[in-house]
Amino acid sequence: MLSFPLGWPARVAIALATITIGSCGGDAGPRYASEFIAVTLDPATPATIQLAVQACAGLENRRLGGSVYVQTEPNDAEWLTDLALAPSSTVTAAAYLDGCAARIPRCVRYSYATQQALLPSILTAGAALGAVPLDENLSVACANVVFDARVELAANDIPELATQYVFDHFINRTTGLAMLNPGYDLMPADLTNPGLTRDMQGSLVDFVFSQKLFTVFLVNGCDTMSPENGVLSSIVNNGRWTTPIGVYGYNNSWLLSGYLWEAQTRCLDSRNMGAIPTETGNLSFFSTRRPAVGASSELAPVPPEDVTYDPSKTYVAFVIGDGDNVRYMMTSRKAWLAERIADCASDPATCPSLTWSISPHLAELAPDVLRWYFETSRVTGKDYFSLPPSGHYYSYPSSMNDADQDRFVAATERDARILSTRSVVHWDANGTWADAEQHFLPKYAHAGGAVQGIIPVNVPYVYPTFPGWAPSEFYRVLTGEDGTPMVVFRSREWRGVDDSDTEFFLSPASMAAELTGYPAGTVTAIYMTSDGGLTLTNSVMALAKILPPNVQLVSADAAARLALTATGH
Repeated sequence: MLSFPLGWPARVAIALATITIGSCGGDAGPRYASEFIAVTLDPATPATIQLAVQACAGLENRRLGGSVYVQTEPNDAEWLTDLALAPSSTVTAAAYLDGCAARIPRCVRYSYATQQALLPSILTAGAALGAVPLDENLSVACANVVFDARVELAANDIPELATQYVFDHFINRTTGLAMLNPGYDLMPADLTNPGLTRDMQGSLVDFVFSQKLFTVFLVNGCDTMSPENGVLSSIVNNGRWTTPIGVYGYNNSWLLSGYLWEAQTRCLDSRNMGAIPTETGNLSFFSTRRPAVGASSELAPVPPEDVTYDPSKTYVAFVIGDGDNVRYMMTSRKAWLAERIADCASDPATCPSLTWSISPHLAELAPDVLRWYFETSRVTGKDYFSLPPSGHYYSYPSSMNDADQDRFVAATERDARILSTRSVVHWDANGTWADAEQHFLPKYAHAGGAVQGIIPVNVPYVYPTFPGWAPSEFYRVLTGEDGTPMVVFRSREWRGVDDSDTEFFLSPASMAAELTGYPAGTVTAIYMTSDGGLTLTNSVMALAKILPPNVQLVSADAAARLALTATGH
C-alpha cells in the first residue's frame, strides 16, 4: 500500500500517473511539454461537455505536463498574459474533445440525466481508470468503454452506495481526496435532503483526473446519525493516506451562517482532515508544467522591514484574509494587488506595509502563480505574505490528536520557510481556545522554529478567541518547552465598512479613531475578510490616508518582532 508525505501527494502522483498512461517509454519521472494548446470552453456549454473536456485536459496533463490549458473564464486568458505564456494553437472545445477521444480511446459511460447525484463516484472511476467520462447522449466516439456506470451502479443508485462501490473497487488506484458538489441546492429548506438545482461545475475536474483523486460528496457524511458518515469514515481512515488528510475542492453542504463542515476537521470523529479550497480550473496545467517551488530562494521575497520599537507609537499589522482559498488567489486577490500597486504609485506617501495571506499549496498547485505574486509584491516593496488559516490546511488543529498536530505543525513550518514568513493565521472552533493556548500553539515555539506570530480567528467569528484575556491584552507571549517565545495576538477582524456594527463593520474613519485610541506602545494585528462587503480600496487603502503619524502600519512578521521586543524578549 502506497503512502504519500503530508501535503505532497500530487508530485508523486504525477510520476505514477505518467507510467500508468504509458507514454514515457519507461521514464518514471514527470515529463514537461515544450508547448501547449489552449481550449476555448464557453461557460454556457452543457455540463456533460464541460466535464469531458476538463477530464481530457487532466488526463493529457497527467501524461505530458502542462500540455493543455482550458480557457473558460476571462481570468484564464489574463493569467496567460501575466505569466507570458503563449499557446502553440487554440482549438474549440468540440474539436479538442474529438481529438482527445482519439488519443485516449478509453471512456466511462454514464447518464447525466439519471445519475447526476452520482457524478463524484463516476469521476472517481474515470480518474482511477484513466478514462474520459462521456454522457450517453454525447456523440463522441469511444472505442473502449472500461466502466459503464449505467450498469455498474444500477444497484448502487444513491450517493452512499455508489461511493461505497467505488471505494471497494478503486481506492487503491487513487492518490488523495476531493469533495465536489454535483449540483445540490446550496440553500435548501431541508439541509439533509437538498435537491439538484444546478449543473455540476467543471472547476477542479481537470486536477482530479491529473492526480487520480478519490472524489466524494456525501451531504450527510458529517452527520453521525447518517449511514453516509460510516462510508466517509471508511474512506478517510482507510490507512492509505498520511493524516491529517488534505481535502481538495470544497464541502459546501449544511449552510448555517457559513458552511458548517468547510474546514473538514470536525466532520468526522477521527478529526483528521483539513481543507485545501480549490474550486478553480487549470490546476492540472499549472501543477504539471514545471517542478514545485521547494525553497524560499526561488521566490525572492521583499526583505523584512527595518523598524525599531518606539513605545510612543502604535503598531498595527493588517492581514488580508481568505488566502487559503486558491480560487481567491486566482481571481479577486490578483485584482486587489493590481489596485494596491496603482494606489501606491499614485500616492507613495500613503502606501503602508500590508500582509497577504496566501495558500502554501500554490507552491505545488501553481508554482508560476506563486512566483508571480512574489515578483509583483516587489513592485511596492511593502507587500508581505503570511500563512492563511490555519497554516498548512484550512482546519481546526486544536481538535486533532497529538500525532496529527505534530505532523501539521511540521508541514506548516515547512510552508513558512518556503514562503519566507513567520506569521500564521489560526482558526479554531469556539470552545477550543484554552486548549489551543495551552497545548497546540506552543508547539510552534521552539529553537529554530519557523513561526513567531499567530493571528487567531474564532469560528464562529462573533465570539472572542480567548475569553479569559483582559481587555488591555493585545497579545500574549507563549513559550515552548525549551523557553522559546512566540506571540499570539488578540483576535480582531474587519469585515465591512458601513458602520453597521461597532466591532466588525467599521468605516475607515471609525477604524482610524479606534486605532488612534489605543494606548501608546500597542502592537496588534487585524484580520480582514471580504464576506461582509470589505474590499481593499474601501478599507485599508482609504484608512492609510487618514491615520495620524503615531499609528504605523507594519507587516505581520514585523508586528511579532515588535511585540517580542516590547516585552523584553
